Amino acid sequence: MYASLHLLAGAPAAGKTTLLPYLLGAADGLVVMDLDELLEEGKLLGVTIADPAAAAVWPAYDRMWERIVAIVRRAGHPVLLLCPVPDAGELAPGGRWAPPVRWALLDCPDEVRLHRLKERGTPQEWVAEAMADAAHGRALAPTVFTGDDPAELAARILAWVRTGTH
Repeated sequence: MYASLHLLAGAPAAGKTTLLPYLLGAADGLVVMDLDELLEEGKLLGVTIADPAAAAVWPAYDRMWERIVAIVRRAGHPVLLLCPVPDAGELAPGGRWAPPVRWALLDCPDEVRLHRLKERGTPQEWVAEAMADAAHGRALAPTVFTGDDPAELAARILAWVRTGTH
């Protein structure tokens, strides 16, 4: 039996990286991980991962994270994993993650996302993909978190993890 897994998904520029230190600061025993944490300037072992051109490598990267999360969960530690917006099949029973799994979406208004992506110098073709990813997440998400104050947002997310509410 695995400990619980809570996926906090977000399209690019949703605020996952900004939120991470606030979640870590208040996690109180919960293992909090960000799918991008192993990357160094978008690369893992010299392979660019955080680029749509690397799509062929993504399944192997995903499998690596599945194993990391499984190791932590089988030791009895609940996990909050910050990740991209999943496909519906990943969340279906018998999908990618062993139960128990709950997921929510970290979101922001489209104009905020566009501003953040522009500040990052994101190529225009990736911006369109990020916006489509955000819309996809909104259509699927059972729970959506938004907010401007990262400390308050982290508190609501951690309450959701601990009690099933937000």
